[in-house]
Amino acid sequence: MPRTYESGKTKGLFNLLALAVAVLSLAPLLPLGAEENGAEILLAKVDANQSYKTIYYEGTMEIVSGKKSKVKTMKAWISGSDKAFIEFTDPEDRGVRFLKIETNLWMYFPKEKDTVKIAGALLRQGMMGSDFSYEEAMESKDLVSSYSAEAAGHEEVDGRACVVLELSATSKNTAYARRRLWVDEERDIVLKAELYAKSGLLLKTSRTLKVAQLGSRYFPSVVELSDAIKKDSRTVLTMDALVVDKPMDESRFSLQALTR
Repeated sequence: MPRTYESGKTKGLFNLLALAVAVLSLAPLLPLGAEENGAEILLAKVDANQSYKTIYYEGTMEIVSGKKSKVKTMKAWISGSDKAFIEFTDPEDRGVRFLKIETNLWMYFPKEKDTVKIAGALLRQGMMGSDFSYEEAMESKDLVSSYSAEAAGHEEVDGRACVVLELSATSKNTAYARRRLWVDEERDIVLKAELYAKSGLLLKTSRTLKVAQLGSRYFPSVVELSDAIKKDSRTVLTMDALVVDKPMDESRFSLQALTR
């Protein structure tokens, strides 16, 4: 039977699913003020455009802390918003696996042949020096279900015109009380996001460093997340070999597949 971890360390496993949560892409934008509730409509389009039936990618994770850097590699299978399976492929963590099904999160350690369920206070912890937490991985609701939105003007990010959206949490089950998004007006993706605590303290900043085109939509294929509290702490995920909306074997998303 899988054990449940509610606190303590994670035997060297870090969270990757949060990256899928952090990556946002947007549908075509409405002009600011075009509708009384235009920001809410735009937020719904954020959800619609980032929704894929399935996603597969081969990724590289670089964790930077000061002058130190670690690189991990993995393969990821994601089905809808409530199922995900990650398998590490780098020599140090080869065979370590990560399974999410709805609000449940498990990890498998091949050396110990041990499966643990992550719960409680551990969900808020970062892992292996990365800037991502288990709590972020567990967020599966669309943004419009968890936040209200207001338009906050126009700004440039990396020389590209953006619409700025201010999001305020309407649900207690969110990792962040407020989010500020910069949306590329031409390519319809989030180029930058700031993530805040209820107190107003800036916790993390994400940036899109590279964009891939998938059919008629764009996808942030390289994303950097920086911790605003820790000095010189950032994590960069590169997603290659992206495949979307292809049939996927649903048996992968099971405890049997996790421990095979």
